[in-house]
Amino acid sequence: METTIQINTDLLTPEIMEGIKKMFPHKTVDITIQSADDTEYILSNPRYANELNERIEEYKRKKEAIFLKLDELL
Repeated sequence: METTIQINTDLLTPEIMEGIKKMFPHKTVDITIQSADDTEYILSNPRYANELNERIEEYKRKKEAIFLKLDELL
């Protein structure tokens, strides 16, 4: 089993560690900590990158904010 947890460090609690221990009882696990970069994630997906670029161009033309819901990309 593999899981990824993305969390703000301000929200880390002892309960999270206990939750991990319950998910992987009596196992040796690898825990990798890295800063999450949403831009890198978006650009790694061609569909998302294309959508981002289109919206940047639209913003440049109209000079007004563009609001997008996550479910519009899925």
